[in-house]
Amino acid sequence: MWAVIAALVANALIAVLKFVAAGVTGSSGLMAEALHSLADTTNQVFLLLGLRFYKRPASKKHPFGYGKERFFWSFIAAIFIFGVGATYALYEGYSKLRHPQTPENFKWAYWVLGISFLLETVSIVVAITQEMKEARHEGLTFREYLNESKDPTAKTVIFEDTAALIGIVIATAGIYLTEHQIGPEKGAYWDGLASMVIGVVLAVVAFMLARTSRGLLLGESATPKSVAAIRRAIVNHPNVCEVVELLTMHLAPNQILVNAHINLRNQLTTDEIEQTVSEIEAAIQRAEPKVYNIFLEAARESASEESELASQHGN
Repeated sequence: MWAVIAALVANALIAVLKFVAAGVTGSSGLMAEALHSLADTTNQVFLLLGLRFYKRPASKKHPFGYGKERFFWSFIAAIFIFGVGATYALYEGYSKLRHPQTPENFKWAYWVLGISFLLETVSIVVAITQEMKEARHEGLTFREYLNESKDPTAKTVIFEDTAALIGIVIATAGIYLTEHQIGPEKGAYWDGLASMVIGVVLAVVAFMLARTSRGLLLGESATPKSVAAIRRAIVNHPNVCEVVELLTMHLAPNQILVNAHINLRNQLTTDEIEQTVSEIEAAIQRAEPKVYNIFLEAARESASEESELASQHGN
């Protein structure tokens, strides 16, 4: 939440500054960055909506709750980055290359880009600090957590801020090369080229974020570490002979659904099976606290009599 709020405030201020500077200088690179910051600001609103809506309790229409709201709004944010940021930056750069117009008032551009860089740095430091706390809580390194985390919200903030910093550097380079007329090309060539490169960066970031959110929306399984912990919790019970099948799915970043088919010892009575199932459920939730729903299908090994016991637990 704090990472998103910090990014929202920073990007809103940056967007205003960049639009003013783009109007004063006539730089296509700055205009591309202004639209980029506007897209980022809107995306923070989308992420806040996801953080609010996913907490709604389960209903008859949505018996597993609304946890995937987080994934949906992150996917919308990725589309918005591409649709508003990348597309316009590419168009603006192409237009400037076809109809060159040299920017003016370069000092405005440098000041605004410098202030923007500082604000984006503050935003990404807040986001990384939050992620590092979560990583320590999970017992992972920052890189491992970033790769394994099923929380697209913080990832979106970090990716957006990283793209913003890269974009600022590219826009600054375009302004500098244009101002000093470096290279064989004159006029607004470098400024237009900078805008197109920014568009490509935004398109790549949008694709990466969309791919992550897509996997989670389609029903991505828990991490191998979590699956292994759940499996150990089951097989370590003395009455379990075999785990026939173990399926997991993230309902939200910190909510995992578990569906398992297990074989138990033949000698167990119905009451003992029920007791065993309860003990296994408790062991699973101790092994992986993110487990939110558990469905167990238990059968006696090599026996004709089968007992299917399903249980659902919600936090």
